[in-house]
Amino acid sequence: MNIRPGPYLIPALAAVATPALLAVWWAPAGFIAIGAVLGVVGLAVAEAWWLGRVRLQAQRAPRTAVSLGRPLALPLQLRHDAAAELALVARCLIADQLGGGSQTAGGRCAAGATLHLSFTAHAQRRGEMELPAAMVAWTRWGLIERITGVGTAAVVAVIPDLTAVRRLRRQLDALFLRGMGTRLAPRIGQGREFDRLREYVQGDDFRHIAWKAAARRNQLIVREYRVERSQDVLLCLDNGHRMTARVAGPEGWLTRTDHAVNAAVVTAWLCNRCEDRIGLLSFAADVDRGVPQGRGPAHLAAITAFATGIEERWLHTDYRALAGHLRRRLRHRTLVLIATVLPEPGDHGDLLAAIRMLVPRHLPLVMVLTDPVLDATAESLPSDQRELCRTLVAGDVVHGRQQLVRELRKLGALVVETAPGDLGVAAVNAYLDVKRRQLL
Repeated sequence: MNIRPGPYLIPALAAVATPALLAVWWAPAGFIAIGAVLGVVGLAVAEAWWLGRVRLQAQRAPRTAVSLGRPLALPLQLRHDAAAELALVARCLIADQLGGGSQTAGGRCAAGATLHLSFTAHAQRRGEMELPAAMVAWTRWGLIERITGVGTAAVVAVIPDLTAVRRLRRQLDALFLRGMGTRLAPRIGQGREFDRLREYVQGDDFRHIAWKAAARRNQLIVREYRVERSQDVLLCLDNGHRMTARVAGPEGWLTRTDHAVNAAVVTAWLCNRCEDRIGLLSFAADVDRGVPQGRGPAHLAAITAFATGIEERWLHTDYRALAGHLRRRLRHRTLVLIATVLPEPGDHGDLLAAIRMLVPRHLPLVMVLTDPVLDATAESLPSDQRELCRTLVAGDVVHGRQQLVRELRKLGALVVETAPGDLGVAAVNAYLDVKRRQLL
């Protein structure tokens, strides 16, 4: 049991010892002061013994989820089995990913009542972190405090920002309600999904003849297919060294990887809503397996869990390794959405070679994260020789990236340039444009 002096012990001892100063003129005052001091000490010992018999109970959520960049309230409920009112003070250690440091909160809790406390944190980095059990100090008269850890450790999971997902869902639900009563007719064509059997007409492909059905009916029957509504979409997030820079956004200073993860979660939800099969992976010097293409609520939960663990790494981005992995992995034509920062002049060859490996079998969509500071520097008017050098270098870099964008489009890739904070909206609009133009 951890015991320490309470807030009133030292002032009480000082107050009762003050009459000892009168012993110079009146001798009994010293004996009175000693008796008072012994009385205060006796009360402190009695309080320490009494506090040792008190039991505290703490309750808080064992697991909490919060979106990246959002504030989080950490509630704590305290109860005790004493028959008197106690003063409670709780201290909670905050993980560095949630702002760091420690916070205290307290109040008075009557017998049989519950004291509700709350601590605040701010999610600054994705992942799971553990908050240790809260340390609570309690006292009755304020002479002695007992300190101990109560409750159990709690886990806080910082997930990608789902605010845009909820907003998009409300908009789509409203659009669906306005369109109730309408039906989508399937498009008949050279797809992979079987639609129906019908009689053979002149000009039909002999490969589509259903010979068993034709034998049963004693006439030629052909299979008719429809263009499938479920198509494959794979999100590839670059988490190399170029994605480590922090940029300002509505949620605060987040890395480019954080913005890419948020955009991936929004895009994955929309693809699932459009009945497409969606997958997710991250790449830098090597490529991870990620989450294969699929759909459904459980699949979206798996994508969110995987995206939560994506971290930026100080490694070179190998686009050729990504293209080789995709050629081995993808069996059908797929929309490959690549969120990255374009390499500097001199390193363009790997990205161009990767796009050549993907087209025309697949449709690459390169989401380019721009650098507003670099663009502003390239367009600024220098006032001295040093700023002139900065402007010229920035202009060369911007010109080289513009040339790379033109070459990517010539190879057949779709390229969208956007600021990191607007990546989610740009990715959704690009995906919807691909669906509208039926490029897959």
